[in-house]
Formats: sequence, structure tokens, C-alpha cells
Amino acid sequence: MSEDLTGRRLGHYRIDGVLGKGGMSVMYRATDVRLGRKVALKVIAEHLTADPEFRERFVDEARNTSAIDHANVVPLYDFGEVDGLLYIAMRLVDGSDMASLISDGPLSPQRTLALLAQVAEALDNLHDRGLVHLDVKPANVLVTARESTQEHVYVADFGLTRRGATGHRTRGGDFLGSPTYAAPEHLRGEPVDGRTDAYSLACVIFACLTGRPPFTGQVPEVIQGHLHRDVPAVTDQVVLPPGIDEVIRRGMAKTPGGRYGNCRELVAAARHALGAAAQSTVPPGRRPAGPRPPQPPPPVRHQPQAHQQPPHQPPRPPAPADPVRLRPPAAIGASAFREEKSGTRWVAPAVVGAVAIAIIVAVVLILTSQSDPGPGPGPTTNPSIPVGPQGSGVTATTTAPRPTLPTGATLPSIPIVTTTAG
Repeated sequence: MSEDLTGRRLGHYRIDGVLGKGGMSVMYRATDVRLGRKVALKVIAEHLTADPEFRERFVDEARNTSAIDHANVVPLYDFGEVDGLLYIAMRLVDGSDMASLISDGPLSPQRTLALLAQVAEALDNLHDRGLVHLDVKPANVLVTARESTQEHVYVADFGLTRRGATGHRTRGGDFLGSPTYAAPEHLRGEPVDGRTDAYSLACVIFACLTGRPPFTGQVPEVIQGHLHRDVPAVTDQVVLPPGIDEVIRRGMAKTPGGRYGNCRELVAAARHALGAAAQSTVPPGRRPAGPRPPQPPPPVRHQPQAHQQPPHQPPRPPAPADPVRLRPPAAIGASAFREEKSGTRWVAPAVVGAVAIAIIVAVVLILTSQSDPGPGPGPTTNPSIPVGPQGSGVTATTTAPRPTLPTGATLPSIPIVTTTAG
């Protein structure tokens, strides 16, 4: 812009002061004198106003944007041209932009996700209408805490929104957008869609968690970074779970097909990757300078398997075979004569035993009948045994009780009577 318009009138808007400046426009605080309403007035740079192609695109996109009614999109009140200057009047948000918030360092993970989830909702709503923002960056995310108990986000600056077109440079060579957060296809002038904005949103997540954009330096260096360099790791800058690196890496894939399908999916993946850290209200700590210590790989749990050998050890010789058992050991309390084992196994031994007992009893009875001459209640007199010199006529008799004794009784002594000749 060649001059500051503060204090001047542009149509029915009185310009009260400057809110911010960019390469393509200046944002003013202004008053709609007809309605007495404070507005944010964006005035396009004069060299772009002279570009017929840009003027046509500006009118078309302003009409499309004014039709958007979403809680996280800055309402567009008016647009037009006065004295050769193109302008857009929109709601004046009483707050600050995200660029100011991260200028002092990283935001907490909880705040980052809470704010960017609202940005994702606004962008996906825009994409559902066939529009693309093409300039998603922290400076275009307005944050206010004056409208509710929680911080509310407005996505601003839809002047570059376009329907899946190509050629994102003016005839004068001006790039339509910010190279710091631009997707590779945007930089190359290829067709764009909602995934182009998702790439830029991944860059904003990186900036919120680290306090700096993914690629820094002069504009050519930044562009080369987006086109050819590997995506830097968030955890190289701050202490956060390593899973967030893969989310940013996929979100900033060089080709749209490698990215998340929409902005909501990207923010959800970041929340999941941060885990418990996603609830932290404290900004992440800076990673100390110097090489990072190697991270041990997470332990891998294997299910136990029979005869499994560790992969790094040589195979072990087979263990000696167990001795051959002729019969498996019986369980405690088991018996070969239990009824449930076999119902007929005891029959043969019982018959043999009964026959043997009967034979023994019969033999005993036969022998007893032969040795016992007859019953008698008294004691049995045994044959006389001569005692003393031959012919002395002295005999000795012994008297013994019946062989049958009560259980536990002892045999009595046998009296011997001796008679001598007188």
C-alpha cells in the first residue's frame, strides 16, 4: 500500500486505525457510519486492483464467502470498490490472532487442540461448499474470550478462496497466499482441494506446539523445504510423545493422496497421538540442545509357544526323551477297581479266590475227619510212653487239652507223672 488510510472515508466507512498489514492488503479498524457498527475493513493493495483477472476472482470469491454461515467463520458484511480500491467489510473480533499467541513460545497441547478443532470445523464446512481457503496460517485465526466462557475461534481472510482452480499467481507474479504455510501443489500452481488446506493446518499444528513454522529462512529456502525437504520432527524441538511426529509427517505429505482425508481427521489423529499429554495445560518443554539420546524400542510381548527358541540363539539340542512308561500314572484317588474304570475287571479274580478258598476248606475238613476218632467233651488220652529202665513196669501218661484254644490264650504246661518201683 502506498499510504495509510487512517482518518479517511472509504464509502460509508470511516477508517479509525490499522489492525495489520500484509503483502496483498491492509486490515483497518473502521466504523460503518450508516449503522454505527465497528467493522474490520480489508483494503486490497492497489497493484492487485489493477489486475483484471484478480478483480474478477475477488468479486466471485467474495460472493461465495458471504454465503457462508458458520460459527467459526468471520461473517462478511460487505464488499465493493471505492475510488479504485477493492475492500471487504467483516466482523471485528475483539481478541488477538494466533500468530500473536505463539510469538512468545509454544501453546499447551490442550489449548492447541481446542483452538484448532474449531479451525478444522470451519475449513471442512468451507470444503463441503467446494471452496478452498488457500491462506490458512496463524495470522488468519482470530481468538476471542469475550463471547463465551471458553475461547472462541474465527477463521478470517477468505479473500483467496477459490473453487478447485489452478494458477495461484497474479499476472505480476504475486503468489496468492503465504509460502510459509503453503502446500506443494499450491506452490507449483497445480489443482487444489480441501487437502491443500489440511496441509497448511498441519503446519499450524507444528507452529502451535513448537512456537515456530516447520520451515524457516528466506522465501526460496522455505519453498524448497515444502517441495523437497523432509518434514521436521516436532519432538526435535519440544518434549512430546513421539507419535505426534508421524501425524505431522502424514499431514504434510508432499502429495495430497498421502494426507488425511479432511481437517477433522487430522486434529483427531493429533489428539490420539498425544495421548495423556493432550490434556496438559502447560506448554511443552524445550528439547535440550545437542543430539538426542537414543530411544529404546518399546518392549515386544510374544505369546508363549511350545518349543519356541529366541531368534538370536542357535537351536538347542533336543531334550532326552522321557523313560517309556508301561502304564500311565494314575491320578490321585484313582483305582483300577473303581466301577467307572471297568465293570467286569473284578469278576475273574473273585471267582478264582472263591474256588481256592473252597478247596482249602475241603482239604482241612478231610484231614480233620481222619485224625479225630470221634467227638468227646473231655480231654484226649495219648498213648503211654515207657519211662525208666526197661521192664521196670513204669509208664508215664500225659494229658493234654483239646487243640482248639480261645483267641489270645496260651498253651498250658503238660504235666508228666513218673512212677518208680518200690
